Amino acid sequence: MKTIAIIGGTGMLGAPVAEQLKQDGYQVRILSRNIDNARQQLGDGFDYQQADIHDLPSLKRALKNVDAVHLNLSGHSKQSYYASHVQGTKNVIQALKERPDTLISMISSAMAYPEFNDRWDNHYKWEAEQLLKASGHPYLAFLPSWFMETLPLFVQKNKVTLIGPSTKPIHWVSAKDYAQEVSKAYQSPECRNQRLSIFGCSTLTMEEALARYAQHHGLTLQRMPAWVASTIGWLTRDEVLMDIANLMTHYDKHGEKAPLDVIKTGTSVLDWIKSSPSPQVA
Repeated sequence: MKTIAIIGGTGMLGAPVAEQLKQDGYQVRILSRNIDNARQQLGDGFDYQQADIHDLPSLKRALKNVDAVHLNLSGHSKQSYYASHVQGTKNVIQALKERPDTLISMISSAMAYPEFNDRWDNHYKWEAEQLLKASGHPYLAFLPSWFMETLPLFVQKNKVTLIGPSTKPIHWVSAKDYAQEVSKAYQSPECRNQRLSIFGCSTLTMEEALARYAQHHGLTLQRMPAWVASTIGWLTRDEVLMDIANLMTHYDKHGEKAPLDVIKTGTSVLDWIKSSPSPQVA
């Protein structure tokens, strides 16, 4: 395997994977609707191809002569989750229909199980996994826990806001550790047609992690009930805020599902917080 294409390679979780694969000797092709912006974010050393996951002809052109495709897709509502995870995955499979040996991998979630399908993100990631499984392509689905890099997203105006309840422990994962596990899986020919759960080596609840993050950066921790966040999101037509409120409530209801063969990474969330840069305060 030499050339790996990444769709969603400029995001918070896609960029570390792109960089790790490049460091490990792969030729990494970045598919983007705006290759100038992608090049500005990632720099040199990548092959940039213009493509839209919802435009089949552009996908077919951009995926020529690749050995594998990694999908780093996201959303923030029922419609966008379906469009990214389900329709996007269908389009990639269709674009590669003449090349059944091409490996397709995707980032899924530690919550992507049928019993957690009352949240659309989980529902459609599970459905996307089933599409890969039925496609005949070799596939990999990565199921990471919550990412440490999301902690700065809770900062606004010198305050860190905890939305909703927080009672369930989280096996926090760093994006760097996750990227290393993705690359390891690619490097092992025996590691195919599997779901790989990736958890961090230590646990903190969301409240504990945000409190430590706030303390380290000299910020104030405040709490907001999930229903308040959801109402504000509805009134302001902020789908992202409504989705976060739903996620926090859902997570505190169900927690994580840890299979026996979970991969444990090495970076602890406390060490990550200690070395994290000061957040940009909006």
